[in-house]
Amino acid sequence: MDVLLLSLIAWLNLYTEYDTRVELPNIVITDQANMCRQYGIHDKGTCEATNLRGFYNKKLTIYLNADFDRNDAVDQSRLMHELVHFIQWHNGSDKGACWGQLEVEAYTLQDEWGTQHDLSQTTDPFKLIMLDAACDV
Repeated sequence: MDVLLLSLIAWLNLYTEYDTRVELPNIVITDQANMCRQYGIHDKGTCEATNLRGFYNKKLTIYLNADFDRNDAVDQSRLMHELVHFIQWHNGSDKGACWGQLEVEAYTLQDEWGTQHDLSQTTDPFKLIMLDAACDV
């Protein structure tokens, strides 16, 4: 897993202005129910509705769903998304920034990485607009 993390962080070093000289995050691969509990969602129905596949908890830990396959490019792109949040946090970008803008950046970088790795799956542009618009409130 360290080799994958280092390669994704190296990519972020090339394609962002962030300081990527960081200690590698802990990776916890677990079931969705545990991820939801760690995220603060305790209702089973809400948990299932979120389709939570991963998150970064701002404590050096990235949680990924139990079916994560480090050899699968789609799963690697999900890890990239969470690594963006990890790097944002370590660079202080989360301070004073709107959560929606941080999400837009993470999805945009995830999509850019995915395009370079022949993934056709991209984030719905409407979702990005809504995340960004939430910051204007």
